[in-house]
Amino acid sequence: MSVKDFLEIKTGEFLAKSEDLKEANVSLRLSNEKIKVKVEQLKKTKRHLTEIEKNLVIANTDLSEANDKLTIINDEMLKVTSDLTKANEEIKQQSLRQKEFIDITAHELRTPTQSILGYSELILSEQTTNIEYIKVIARNANRIEKLVSNILDMARIDNFNLELTKEQFNLSSLISTIVKDFRNQIKYSNKKNLDLIYDNSTILRFNLNQENNNNDVFIKADRDRIAQVIINLVDNAIKNTDSGKITIITTTADPTHIKENGNPNYEKDVIIKVRDSGTGLDSNLFSKIFSKFFTTSGRSGTGLGLFISKAIVEAHDGSIWVENNNGERGTTFSFTIPT
Repeated sequence: MSVKDFLEIKTGEFLAKSEDLKEANVSLRLSNEKIKVKVEQLKKTKRHLTEIEKNLVIANTDLSEANDKLTIINDEMLKVTSDLTKANEEIKQQSLRQKEFIDITAHELRTPTQSILGYSELILSEQTTNIEYIKVIARNANRIEKLVSNILDMARIDNFNLELTKEQFNLSSLISTIVKDFRNQIKYSNKKNLDLIYDNSTILRFNLNQENNNNDVFIKADRDRIAQVIINLVDNAIKNTDSGKITIITTTADPTHIKENGNPNYEKDVIIKVRDSGTGLDSNLFSKIFSKFFTTSGRSGTGLGLFISKAIVEAHDGSIWVENNNGERGTTFSFTIPT
């Protein structure tokens, strides 16, 4: 093969490869253009995904906030439901207590009324003035008068119309009279081993600058209403105490209770305590015992005495509470009256 033929062959091959390279170059440029388009599409897709991600974050935050709000609303609804349930239960209990009160009141009225009628008929039939018959009639008339008085007081309290007539008086003298009257009642009752005493040995002589040398306590309050509270507490103590003693104590506020009470004027109050040696009370009843119509299981009464007593004490800007005696049997009811 001549050199010319060889060159022609090689030239043809080169031209053929050159055409192939041109075609490959064109194909590469087309591919590059497609890649650029794909990159742009990917960039757009990325931007779109980034925007979606941001929106998802915002939506998630909104959802989280909405969920928190729903949780709060749900908690509030649960609380409202709980409060409504409690209120409904309280209404039911109040209605039940009111029905029991009506039944008890009817019984409390019927019993002395029948007694009065019976003994009145005996007096008329025998045409006598038997003093014992008259005493029974008077005692039962007093029971009716007390019951009616309690019902009227309950109505006054419910209508915020409990009026006080304040005057300065000797509290010690009042308590001594109450003790004497109750001792006579106890004497003729079936509680022969029960004693009632009055202790004012711990009182401080600060009361209204009165000069006294025998620990008499002078206060300015409604005498009849204070007497009513003490009588209610003593009567309650007698019901809960079969034997032992009931002590009425007048004293000044102790520092511990001043701190718990949080009243800056409390140290100038007189405390009247009625302490018995009965069975005591379940501490779970302490918050309920001053409620209207509340009575402890197995005990008679209308459930108004302590409710009225609390209203009277609070009308005097005092406070009343109950506690079991430390280290011994029985319960102590205490109330404060500003001097």
